[in-house]
Amino acid sequence: MSFISKQDIQRVVEGLIQCVWRCIKGVDIAVPFKRLTFADATNRYGSDKPDTRFGLEIVQLPHIAQESHTVAEALVVPDGAKHIAAKDMAPIMEMIRASQSNYESRLTTAHKVGNQGVSGLSKATLLRRWLGTSGTGLDGGKAEVQRVEELLGRIGAKRGDLLFISERSTHVTPATTTLGRVRSMIGKSLHDKRVIEIPDDRYEFLWIEDFPLFTRLVDSEDGQLSATHHPFTAPAEKDLELLYSDPAKVHGQHYDLVLNGMELGGGSIRIHNAELQGHVFDKILKLNPEVQASFSHLVTALGHGCPPHGGIALGLDRLVAVLTGSQSLRDVIAFPKSKNGRDIFMKSPAVATSSQLAEYGLCVAEQESDKEP
Repeated sequence: MSFISKQDIQRVVEGLIQCVWRCIKGVDIAVPFKRLTFADATNRYGSDKPDTRFGLEIVQLPHIAQESHTVAEALVVPDGAKHIAAKDMAPIMEMIRASQSNYESRLTTAHKVGNQGVSGLSKATLLRRWLGTSGTGLDGGKAEVQRVEELLGRIGAKRGDLLFISERSTHVTPATTTLGRVRSMIGKSLHDKRVIEIPDDRYEFLWIEDFPLFTRLVDSEDGQLSATHHPFTAPAEKDLELLYSDPAKVHGQHYDLVLNGMELGGGSIRIHNAELQGHVFDKILKLNPEVQASFSHLVTALGHGCPPHGGIALGLDRLVAVLTGSQSLRDVIAFPKSKNGRDIFMKSPAVATSSQLAEYGLCVAEQESDKEP
């Protein structure tokens, strides 16, 4: 849509969702939808598509972060030592190890809260490092115990709770953090055990906004930037100057519609200035000439005059799955693919016959390795 704003698009979508839910489900959805910035969503829920039907919010611990470009945070599971058994912890710890290798965190550890503080302080953990730099030493003396108790009080942890402490880098911006994955797994486990309630008939729509326009590919201040969503998203007007001095700090005019931990759709206001688009391609993303050439028609068109424009795309299959209560998207797709990618209805992929190849002027060339010596 031309000459449109983010707020205009969101109002249209909210009206559409409100009408669909009233007609199909007989449920009145309140508008406007709640809004969360990307930073708030990842700091509080560890995800850019959070399920806000249950608590277990993540708490930031800036005072124990070891470096200026790291974030320390904690997730407290009330009475977790009682409700989360060893068999429940095994897949969580396995996930944590995999998540760390994907730069979603640098270090994440689990602790039980007991009468004498927390378990696991003798190991190489963030808490151990923090206590080691506090001037109290590593001897478990009164000063150390007091500092741990102060920390537990600050985050509301008590005896019998399960505590996850994590450190992640601000150089990378994962859509889901390690603690976000832990929160989802713990939430499902507690729901299955009827410890907490996550109602299926509660629809908490929200908009996620203010995404970083660019994301570093590796955990390094000098790491190459990539487009968080796509290279045509317009920067936030307030950050235009940063685009030329510190592009890693620029926010984009992108917005996602989220429902109960699922992304229903996403959209953005697009760049409509040829010079700005060229700067993003060349100076920030550092696309090679061949790749830039494939977009040259777009930049040329922008240069001839293009109105400000934007839009959104909703995932129709996921929307229908939510409305019908389906557990899998394959249940609402007319001709779903099999697990190995085959289209059973169209019998695709399949070996092409000689007549089919001839119809399109194609022939099959033998590979060098297929030829006899």
